[in-house]
Amino acid sequence: MGRFQFELASRADDAELRSILAATPMEGQVSMSFRREPSFFDAAAVEGDFHQVIVCRDSRVNRIAGFGCRSVRTMYVNGQPTPIGYLSALRALPEYRNRGLVARGYAFLQQLHADGRTPLYLTTIAEGNEPALDILTSGRAGLPTYRFAGTYHTMVLSKGRRRFPNGASTSVEVRVATKDDLHDVLKLLHAAGPSRQFFPCYQEGDFFNERAIFRDLTPSHLLLAFRDGQLVGTLAGWDQSAFKQSVVERYTSHLRWSRPLYNSWARLRRLPVLPPPEQSFHYLTAALCVVSDDDPAIFRALLENLHTRAATGPDDFLVMGLHESDPLFPLVQPYQLACYLTRTYLVCWDEGEPLLAQMDGRSTYLELGCL
Repeated sequence: MGRFQFELASRADDAELRSILAATPMEGQVSMSFRREPSFFDAAAVEGDFHQVIVCRDSRVNRIAGFGCRSVRTMYVNGQPTPIGYLSALRALPEYRNRGLVARGYAFLQQLHADGRTPLYLTTIAEGNEPALDILTSGRAGLPTYRFAGTYHTMVLSKGRRRFPNGASTSVEVRVATKDDLHDVLKLLHAAGPSRQFFPCYQEGDFFNERAIFRDLTPSHLLLAFRDGQLVGTLAGWDQSAFKQSVVERYTSHLRWSRPLYNSWARLRRLPVLPPPEQSFHYLTAALCVVSDDDPAIFRALLENLHTRAATGPDDFLVMGLHESDPLFPLVQPYQLACYLTRTYLVCWDEGEPLLAQMDGRSTYLELGCL
């Protein structure tokens, strides 16, 4: 038996998985760690019903050296419900990097992939994460094919002051949902979903219960748009802070000394401030951005309403994620304070190549809060 063993994690590993997330921040001007407190496995519920965590265990010290996640859920591909995988949260402690463990981990993943649950995976890699890009897209023996599938934009929208045009159509009525609206919401999602690649095939159990994919999202957080009495759009403000956190680890030298000055200026202009190290950013995640026929007037009415409601809450930012191919993306882009870019890839071994080749030109949908 070798020193490094690959296996599936269990809930007994939960605390150690969370400690690795805290110890492996994403570096940049703001070094940030993406936490899953108080439970890694409970937070993973947003990725779908089927979820596996692959760990690399150092048998010499009985320690997890790194891990990655595999999940599968049904999504629309070329308009048809199709099981699609998602590869996420690839992490390795610094002292275990550059040891060839990634290739061995993917060999174990390929064994799991033999269960036939899906022919194809989605994954995202942060723009600028060159080590991950170089290794995963290298085409080295044993690694699956990675095909670039466009850029995903996570846009930070300030709610400290009005930044959206007050030009929403008066023919659109917006109100909060109730549990009684769920049937009509699902009907809209099932009608609009096939127009997007990878739009999830949502079911009733995904909403408004403790074990739902949209955990902690209540009917009052979901906005509905109506035109002539018909439901034509949805947009939610999803507070995920009870199970997912983005924590500032440190600032670069420039931001470290300029942060107090910036915060003083921001308070005068009623803008959000930068939190001190070891504290979380407080933000609301826009979710279920669905508009009939991609109508700009419907979308503006929903976004304006969500922005107005968010302004009275405790969060500093409203965060919205859209793929560059999404027709709604240009409507939001002018109002962003900042943007975090990730590269999307389609990943497969040989048996997934036929589906990869058949992909048509529909725009891509990824639910930010489920990534």
